[in-house]
Amino acid sequence: MKRTKKYGRIRDMSTNNPNNNGPEDAQAGKPQKLIPASSDAFIHYLFASPGNEPILLDMLNAVLEADGQVPAKSVETRNPFNPQTYITEKHSVLDVRATDEQGDFFQVEVQTTSQTSFGDRMTYYAARTFSTQLLKGDEYWMLKRVISIAITTFLMFPQLRGIFNSFFLTAKADHTVQLTDRIQMHVLEVAKEKRHLLDELPSALAAWFNFYYFSHLLSEDEMATLLKDRPMVQRAYEKFKQFNQDEKLRALDEARERFLHDYATDMGLSKAEGKVEGRSERDIEIVRTMKNKGYGIEAIIEITGLSADEIGRLD
Repeated sequence: MKRTKKYGRIRDMSTNNPNNNGPEDAQAGKPQKLIPASSDAFIHYLFASPGNEPILLDMLNAVLEADGQVPAKSVETRNPFNPQTYITEKHSVLDVRATDEQGDFFQVEVQTTSQTSFGDRMTYYAARTFSTQLLKGDEYWMLKRVISIAITTFLMFPQLRGIFNSFFLTAKADHTVQLTDRIQMHVLEVAKEKRHLLDELPSALAAWFNFYYFSHLLSEDEMATLLKDRPMVQRAYEKFKQFNQDEKLRALDEARERFLHDYATDMGLSKAEGKVEGRSERDIEIVRTMKNKGYGIEAIIEITGLSADEIGRLD
């Protein structure tokens, strides 16, 4: 595959860069730390907000073109971002769901904590979307592609050298032979361990990696240089600054982090109290609280680790 213009390595400026801080904390009188561009709340805000479809399309096409595929011409978000209902809505664990002009499905999610089952989870949601396409009497040729894209901030594949890896159903004897291309998964490892590989990416995808890596670390002038000639990624950076300057939007990310920490603490206390067997009363309380706040069954399963049957029995 032909490589186009490349972006050089950028040194970290996290210790002395004035852009590392966000809006001033009114109570403490100190600048607040910027929320990274790889946070769940920001990714949903960036790619699923009405009017941001061109930004999402640019990111999706950067992935497709890096894999040698034909870019999409348009994209429509299936789960628009709504700041009024983001915390309590019955949303899926997937950050962004979209379709293009051909009806192909795109699923985008961010994973910031290492989980051994994350690959299984990616496969599950891609397979489920794929399997629910057809109605009774529909023919198999009508199936559309399901393209799952994960942005991880941890090292998911230390055994693979690449910073961007694609996965298909292929023959064991010859990996160039595909069973089908209608289910495919792409992983962008935005992990510090692979930052030195940025030079090897095509320019379009390199710009997005640089955005995820450095938006909260470098100055605005340095980001302008880094994202030069990539207008859609520049627009994404403007959205990043707006997000970090809006206290209500920042609160969405902070509220989710607090909930996850509180849940982990509660689960640890329950286990310490010997309430593991048969699931504790605290599990029941947590599940009920999540349901009352509008979390869907998928989000409850993903956060608590309980099965659908176990959740049903806790009611």
